[in-house]
Amino acid sequence: MGDLMKYSAIATKIRAMESRLLKADDYRRLAAMESVPQAVAYLKKIPAYGVLLGSRDENQLHRGEVERLLVGTLYYDYTKIYRFCDRGQKSVLKLYFSKFEIAVLKRAFRRAFNHGDRTGEEKEFRGTIQKFTEIPLARLADAVTVPEILETLKDTQYYRVLQKLENAEKAELFDYEMTLDLYYFSMIWKQKDRLLKGKDQELLTRSLGSKIDLLNMMWIYRAKKYYQLSEASTYTLLIPITYRLHDSDIRSMVTAADEKELEAAVRKTYYGKKFLELDGEKLEQMYHQFIRKIYGEEKRSNPYSMAVITSYLYEKERELDRLTTVLEGVRYGLPPGETLKYVEQSGDGSKSRGGSSK
Repeated sequence: MGDLMKYSAIATKIRAMESRLLKADDYRRLAAMESVPQAVAYLKKIPAYGVLLGSRDENQLHRGEVERLLVGTLYYDYTKIYRFCDRGQKSVLKLYFSKFEIAVLKRAFRRAFNHGDRTGEEKEFRGTIQKFTEIPLARLADAVTVPEILETLKDTQYYRVLQKLENAEKAELFDYEMTLDLYYFSMIWKQKDRLLKGKDQELLTRSLGSKIDLLNMMWIYRAKKYYQLSEASTYTLLIPITYRLHDSDIRSMVTAADEKELEAAVRKTYYGKKFLELDGEKLEQMYHQFIRKIYGEEKRSNPYSMAVITSYLYEKERELDRLTTVLEGVRYGLPPGETLKYVEQSGDGSKSRGGSSK
C-alpha cells in the first residue's frame, strides 16, 4: 500500500505522457514527408512536440534549432515528472539528471575540439534546467576552448574529474568523453545504495548493472575490431564495475586473439547464454533490446516504483533518437522505406559511449 500511495499520482501522470509518445504510423508519415519543414509542421500538431514547436515558423528553423527543440521536450517532460515527486524521489531524479549534465559537457567539448556550432546549447531551456545543475550553463555556452570550459567548471564536481587531463599530453576529445562516461557510471553505482532502498534499489541495480556489462562488452568489441587497441589500452576504456559478468569473462574477451575467439568468449557469458545467437555484430542491437526488456519487466511487475519513471524517460530518449534519424532521412531525400530501416536501427542500437551523449 505504501508504494501504491507513493507512486499513484506519478504513475497516472506518466500513463498520460506515454499515450502521447509517437506511434509506428507517425514514423511512417514523417518518413514520407517531402521536406523537414513539412515534417516539423506535422510534429507541431502532436501535443508532446507542439508545446515547444507550436510558436515557431517551421520554414525559418534550421537543422540545429530543430534538434535542440526536440531535446528540449525531454527536459520539459523531466520537469513535469519532477513536480509530481516527493522529496526522496526528487533526490533520485536529480541523480538521473547527471546523465543530461554529461551530455551538455560533451557538447561543449565537441565545440571546443571541432570548432563546431557556437549555439550548441539550448538557450531557451537554460532557465528550466539550471535549477537542476550546478554547471553555469550560460558561461559554459560562451566557453570556446578547453581551458575556458575547465575554468567554468571549477566550482562543480566535474572539475576534479577532468582537471587531470588538462596537463596530459595530447588529450583529445575521446579522452574527455571517456572520462565523463567512466565518472558517470561509477558515481551512479555508488550513489544508488545511499538514495534507494528495497525494490527501487533492486530495480536500479538490475537495469544499471546490465547496462554497464553490455556497454563494456560493446567497447571491448569495438576496441578489438575497429581500433586494434592493445590489451592495456582496452582495459582503460572499461567501467570498473561488473554485474552479471565475471572478471574472467572480461579477461577472456580482452585477451581474445581474433574476432572468432572474441565471439566465442562472448557466447560463454551470462548474456551470450541468454541470447543464443549473440555475436559481436549483434551486440549493439541486443544492448537496447535487453535494456528495454528489463525496463518493461520492471514496470509490469512493479508498476508503483521508480521503474515507471525511468522506463518512460528511456522510451522518450529512444523516441528522440528515432525522430532525429527520420528527419535526417527526409533531409537527404531517402526513400521512406530506407529511412524507416534506419529509424528501426536507431531505436535498437547504441549511438555513443554510454548513451549519455544526447
